[in-house]
Formats: sequence, C-alpha cells, structure tokens
Amino acid sequence: MDAKQLFRLVSEKMRSDFELAAQFVHKGTRGTARENTLRDFLAKGRLPARYGLGAGEVVGLVRDVSRQCDIVVYDSMYGLSLHYDEDNQIYPIDSVYGIIEVKSGLSKTELLDSLEKIKVFKEMAVGGAIVDPMGGGFTMVRSRPRPFGVVFAYSLGGNSIDSLYENLQEWESQNSPTTWPNYICILNEGCIHHQHLFETCLDSEAIKNKSIPVPLKYGNDSLFKFYCALHDMCSHMKLGPIELERYFSPGVKIGRFSVFGRITEVQVAFDGKSPIPACLKESTLEKIVAWCAKTEKIRHSDLLKKQFGQLPLGVTENSTGMNALLFLYNPDNFPGLDELQANPPAKEITPTDHFSTLLNIMDVTIDGDLYALATGSLNAADWEPLE
Repeated sequence: MDAKQLFRLVSEKMRSDFELAAQFVHKGTRGTARENTLRDFLAKGRLPARYGLGAGEVVGLVRDVSRQCDIVVYDSMYGLSLHYDEDNQIYPIDSVYGIIEVKSGLSKTELLDSLEKIKVFKEMAVGGAIVDPMGGGFTMVRSRPRPFGVVFAYSLGGNSIDSLYENLQEWESQNSPTTWPNYICILNEGCIHHQHLFETCLDSEAIKNKSIPVPLKYGNDSLFKFYCALHDMCSHMKLGPIELERYFSPGVKIGRFSVFGRITEVQVAFDGKSPIPACLKESTLEKIVAWCAKTEKIRHSDLLKKQFGQLPLGVTENSTGMNALLFLYNPDNFPGLDELQANPPAKEITPTDHFSTLLNIMDVTIDGDLYALATGSLNAADWEPLE
C-alpha cells in the first residue's frame, strides 16, 4: 500500500468517526453540541496531551478580553485557566495557542462574524521576545509566537467555497494580515488557507500582505486536511512562560500601541488646574518610537551609570537585568550624573532642576520594547486625561 492510499484510508476512518460522534445528543444548546462534537473528536488522542481544548474567553495584558470563543486550544501542561467551570473558562493570552470558531452553516454573515472574533482575539497577541535559558549561563532570545484563528463549519450556508473565498478576499482587503484567519474548513467540501508563491502559509508569522487565500475542494478529505493543519500549527509554536503578575497590573492600549509601566499613574496639570490622572497620547508614543528608531539600544547597566555616575551599591554588570537592552528617549540631550560630575554646574542642583537631567526617568514598555523616557522631554501637550 502506498502512502497516498494509506492517508486516504485514514481520512475516511476519521470522517466516519466524526460523523458517528455527531449523531450523539450532547447536553446544552445546539451550538454547544456542535462545538462539543469537534472538541471530543480532537481530544481522543488526535492531538498530543499538551494541547488542551476548552471554551470561553481569553484575557489580554492591556485590559482587553476576547469575545466568547467556541474552542480554545491552550497549553495544558504549563498553562492555566483563571476561571473554570464545565462550559466556560477564562485563559490568559500567553497560555493560548489559538481558537477555533465552529459554525453549523457557513453563510457570509457567519463567516464575517467568525472573522471579527478572530480579529479581536489576534489583536490581543502579546508580542515581544522570550528569553530561554540554555544552561551554563547562556540564554537564547526568540520571538513570541502569535496565536492562530481557525474557522470550522459543518456545511455551506446556501453558498459555495468560491463565494466564501470572495467574501474573505473583500474582508482581508480592509484588515491587517496580522488579524487574518489561518485556516477555514467546511466539512466534506473543502478548505481555504493562505499561500505566497509556492509556500503554504499556515503559521500567523507567515501570513503577510503578499499572502493570498487559496480555496481547495478536498471533498471527503477536508476533515483530514483540517486536522493536519491544526496539528502542524500547534507543533510549530513554543509558548513562553506565563507571568501572572502582568495580569494583576495590566498595561493599556493607546491607539495602536500596547503600553506597560507607570504612565497610568501620572498626574498632570492641564491649563494651570489641579493635577489629574493622565496617560500619554498615541501621537506622543509615535514620536517616541520614531525618535528612538534612529538610535541604538543601550544596556540597562550603561543607563544606570549614565544616570548616577556608577552602578548602585551591590549591583554588578552581570546582575539580573543589567544586560537588558532598551531605548533611551532623550531628544533634549539632558545630562546624567556622569556628565555633571565631569563638568560640574555653576550652582547646586535643586529637586526642580532634576527634570532637566536624566535623574528623572520613566520606564515603560511599548509593544514589547523597553524604553527609558527622560521626563523633562515630555510636557502637558504630550498627555491626555484618563477617561
């Protein structure tokens, strides 16, 4: 028996098992039944045990929450659920591989509903870098993988795969590739995935502006193709550690930026009135990022020496965090104590004068990158009142 025939038999057996499972009556609503059927089918040894299958909501790090997700694929070995009951769970975004939206019939309306759910979910992606210990004091830095979004339907909704393909093309023309779905499957009909030249783009990182959706009519083999794609997307991803402290003190979403740090604790006096809580404007963040993009990152230890003239007592070049790289936003070229010691000012520095030095620094994280902001380079016009 050749490999092609072997996989055809596997596909037929898988489809048979799935259709048999779908005949059983599940508790709950019709929607819950169709989701449970797919979840049970995948759970019976078809995905490795490390890939858990739940349902519910996903919470992000910038006070954001997904819409209700039909199936959540999460890390069952090292991940967790912040809330759990039989029908609904809440998962932190960095423990989630992806979500699957399940539809009975995939009409244009249902397709667009699924795409919007996936868009909201993908916009919550953490981003940034993961540092993995390699032993012997060595570490490896890698990009945090972006989660996937998949649509699975039991049938077409009075349309065709070709019409769904056109609906998808129209929607994708108005949305960023970072929010596009990774895979669409209609049982016993076919699948839609993205491709660039001769490369199949399954993983979220592979889907870019030049990727195009490709509809393929696999017929009875559609379920097997869907299963293969789902398995491979999961196996390609290596999630990082979950840092729950970040959920206790979440960041904020300011326009297109995800920001962490003390910027939501700042009090700013507008028009001479009493100080009120404020946050940086999106335009200010754009200005900061653009200015820093023209500079080189510096080590945290070098920033401290620039600020205070030396490292704090008990801290060495190899202390934890000293090798972290960050951007210094200092467009006014304010001096630190190292420069002030080399060129002493004519008069003693008062607390008010600190704002015209690097003694006043605000540490923030913008879209996963560390920034040290010279406070004196920011004025009231760079902030806006918190709503």
